[in-house]
Amino acid sequence: MSLIRLLSRGQFAVYTAGNCISLVGTWMQRIACSLVVWDMTQSAAWLGVLATADLLPTIVVGPLGGAAADRWNVLKLNQLCQFILAVIATLVAALIYFDLLSLWSLIGAILFQGCIIALGQPARMTIVQELVSRDDVPRAVAINSMNVNLARLIGPALAGLLIVQFDVVWVFVLNAIATIVFVLVLHRIKAPTAGVRHQPAGNFLVEIVEGFRYVASNSGMRRILLLLLAGGIFVRAIAEMLPAFAAGVSAPAATGLAVLTSSMAFGSVTAGLTMNSYIVPSKLPIQVTMAWLFAALTAIAFALSHSLWLMALFAMAMGYLSSVSLVATQTYIQLAAPAGLRGRALSIHGLIFRASPSLGAMILGFASDVFGLTMPVLASATVMIVIVGLIGLSSGSSK
Repeated sequence: MSLIRLLSRGQFAVYTAGNCISLVGTWMQRIACSLVVWDMTQSAAWLGVLATADLLPTIVVGPLGGAAADRWNVLKLNQLCQFILAVIATLVAALIYFDLLSLWSLIGAILFQGCIIALGQPARMTIVQELVSRDDVPRAVAINSMNVNLARLIGPALAGLLIVQFDVVWVFVLNAIATIVFVLVLHRIKAPTAGVRHQPAGNFLVEIVEGFRYVASNSGMRRILLLLLAGGIFVRAIAEMLPAFAAGVSAPAATGLAVLTSSMAFGSVTAGLTMNSYIVPSKLPIQVTMAWLFAALTAIAFALSHSLWLMALFAMAMGYLSSVSLVATQTYIQLAAPAGLRGRALSIHGLIFRASPSLGAMILGFASDVFGLTMPVLASATVMIVIVGLIGLSSGSSK
């Protein structure tokens, strides 16, 4: 079986193991930050601000990361970014331990962290095609997605346990350790083409513009990325509101948050395990379209639920459907973009992937403080359904 082969042998298997450890730490810290901000403010708006600080730097730094991935050794770039992330986690842990952490210092640390993640993300995505054959790219992308969502399943549960049984500071300490482990793993990987990049044709700005021009001129890529943008704003942003939903149906809130986040992650992991049987490169656009449509319908059911376990069921379905669309989208970009432009195309994908939920979370957060949680989520999902009809289904029928 191809999935077993990729996970058990070769450099990609080593990379996947180290990446999984790092991602578990990342999700532990993300949940801890959400709970710290909620405890400080009791405000959904501030949860939106936190999400923005974490994700919005992608808009500024992400394109630079794409150009860097097309120019430089992606393994070394990954190592540098991961080392800086470990330093940030250690600094926040120290501020908590000495009772010096304020709301603004936490937001500032997360903002800087978002910049580093945005710089390294294109290299982290590009390395996938450096470690596997072209035929294995869809499976490798699915494994990477499964890795992320397995971390979303394990990380929140571990974070909740540590916070309830010990102290939130241990979440940041363990994330720093996990990130350093990933740095050491990257040091051991030998990718034949990881350091072979194209000769720069001009300065970074010229190459960034070239990447945007390429994506804009490719109709298939343009449409699929527009759906990714809309899906991030109107569907995936709902996940950033989970602490507020959990507080309304569970006491303590950490328990409910762990249940909802882990349920969403379980659905995503299931998608990664099963997509190998039905993902078809020629059908990727329609698979993306239909997945976003059903994800929006599921979001409506989630918002109308008032039981933790019913919400967990719909959160699992949202996780599954969102993951299908995200894996199919990244696979399409990986296969469609030429080698010399892949880093920049993936940086635009990463820009939209990371920044769109932060924009949606900001809107949902402020709207929820005024109208409550349910109505903004219902409105958001309804807008997504309309957009799918305008972009997705209409483009499919025109082919």
